[in-house]
Amino acid sequence: MKRDTIAARRAGATDDRRRRIVEAAARAIEEHGTGAGLGAIADQAGVPRPHVYRHFTGKDDLDEAVARHAARMLSAWIRPSLTASGTPSSVIHGLIDRVLQWAVEHPNLYRFRARLGSPAAVDELVDALAAYLRAAGHDTRPPAYVIAGVVGMVDAGIVWWLDHPDETGAGALGAWLADQVLLVLQDMLRRIGHPVDPAASLSPQS
Repeated sequence: MKRDTIAARRAGATDDRRRRIVEAAARAIEEHGTGAGLGAIADQAGVPRPHVYRHFTGKDDLDEAVARHAARMLSAWIRPSLTASGTPSSVIHGLIDRVLQWAVEHPNLYRFRARLGSPAAVDELVDALAAYLRAAGHDTRPPAYVIAGVVGMVDAGIVWWLDHPDETGAGALGAWLADQVLLVLQDMLRRIGHPVDPAASLSPQS
């Protein structure tokens, strides 16, 4: 029992150090950009440079952990929008606006997360859309690959805009992306035989 307790404490300490380094790396990326180096990460973590990778298999392992951390941050930020009431258009526009707000506030982390292919949780978005479909009288789940494709489209559009902010305003970009997402989802719902009235006001929590 004593050995098990010691092992559990060591594992907990290792997990805590990993978490602290991941959070430090995220701060370094926010401050210095997606190419933040080992020195910037070590400074943020308050550890010597050789210690940064001690709890990871290497740079790729740390990068993936940071991308997952950023994805969790974004998921938590957009979660309130996943239960909003309204028409399909208003709900989607509200969600995209919230994603854009996070991207504007965390441009480097958004780029980093998108580059490593760690989207906001697709499963959670599928669950949210299924709840809206139930509210519309359809007991079905949308294909996850369609939702993953929509997320990829939004990520690509926002990352491009972050690098070309003079091309259009955030409001215009958000409206365009939301309209495109709505078109994709409407086509998907038609294909699976569960179209939703665009004028319907849906409340997934009811």
